[in-house]
Amino acid sequence: MKKFGWLVLLASQFAVVTGFWAYDHVNHPMGNLLTGEPVGQYLAYGRLAGLLAVLLILFQLMLIGRVKWLEQTFGLDRMANLHHFIGFGIVVFLVAHPLLVTMGHSMQAGTGFLDQYIDFCRNWEDVLAAVIGIAIMAVAIFFSILVLKKWVKYEVWYYSHLPFYVAILLAFGHQFEVGSDFTGNRYFAGYWYAIYAFTFANLIHYRFLRPVIFYLRHRFKIEKIVQESGDVTSVYIEGRNMEFFPVEAGQFMIVRFWTKGFRWEAHPFSMSFCPDGKRIRLSIKALGDFTRRIPRLKPGTPVFIDGPHGVFISSRCKTSKVLLVAGGIGITPIRALSEEMSAKKLDVILIYANRNRAAIVFEKELDDLVKASEGRLKVIHILSEDPEWNGEKGRLDMGKIQRLVPDFLERDIYLCGPPLMMKIMLKTFAGIKVPKSSIHFEKFAL
Repeated sequence: MKKFGWLVLLASQFAVVTGFWAYDHVNHPMGNLLTGEPVGQYLAYGRLAGLLAVLLILFQLMLIGRVKWLEQTFGLDRMANLHHFIGFGIVVFLVAHPLLVTMGHSMQAGTGFLDQYIDFCRNWEDVLAAVIGIAIMAVAIFFSILVLKKWVKYEVWYYSHLPFYVAILLAFGHQFEVGSDFTGNRYFAGYWYAIYAFTFANLIHYRFLRPVIFYLRHRFKIEKIVQESGDVTSVYIEGRNMEFFPVEAGQFMIVRFWTKGFRWEAHPFSMSFCPDGKRIRLSIKALGDFTRRIPRLKPGTPVFIDGPHGVFISSRCKTSKVLLVAGGIGITPIRALSEEMSAKKLDVILIYANRNRAAIVFEKELDDLVKASEGRLKVIHILSEDPEWNGEKGRLDMGKIQRLVPDFLERDIYLCGPPLMMKIMLKTFAGIKVPKSSIHFEKFAL
């Protein structure tokens, strides 16, 4: 019900804005522009395209702003997917708005399209600034496409989006200086100001102020660095009053290590053990330039934490029986969940897939958790490329799950692993009609 209520509230903003727009143009001094001459229709629908473009951009800021109440309601995966989908809508409206408005005014003034556009930029207040803002937005969208195609690094995309905030401010002025929807309707103008204020208040609080507040409150710093199996390094983070840091098993944080060579990059990492009110442990696999440098970090290094994030948590579980499925470094949140869930006396089976025994992370810790669980936790390792392994071998598939966990349909299922594994498992579970509400996963994308 909570999710439905927020959806209704968010959708209502489009209805309210469209309603204001329709009222203004039906009751326009020049007559009903929606049904009148083509010039009026070009202007009316061009203005609507501009309004919807801005509304979608503000909504986009909420989606990427790590706004806690949105995240806890919908989950980061749905928000990330919606973020990508909305991007296409923004492109359509950003193209339609200047195109339709310029066509309408050029017809009204009896000039050519290009001459009218140049006139906008030279003589209409704040329009040139808006054109520059749209150009900046176009560049940011272009880099978004490149990062989705894996053609540029995540950091390039991240920093290319920072000027997006400047672009929004550049486009702000012309809306109230030349936008007839606002110059002729003070109620609509007030509503528009309120939407901007609400969006930026959430963005500033959750995206920028919250990490600083947490740092000032807890003074996070690296306690120690521990080399785990293979190429995985654990970073232990301590701080003041850690028992009041609101983190749950299964969640992740975006961390920025405040030292030379690290401070300009922030990356998401899952917590790899159950919160104990004293410290946090992040276990990081060397997969890129940043993660390969993790072993160089020194104890005492300050840490800024943005988070915790995610709803990959035990409170989402609806049954007393759970199947945890992990692949590779995907064990990090799963290991924390297995500890918490078995402590809550749930019936937990953990299937952990790797290439070989050397790739298993936390093997001893998992064994210790099994012993301490008094039979509530069972761990099954599956190795695909280790001929000396005496346990389960091969790839994780539905046949193995049905054999190893015959009652899996009665369990909540938590998944975390490489993208290909996640895609295959989700498709497999969907194919045998496992209810979506029983499957929990997050890709930790923001």
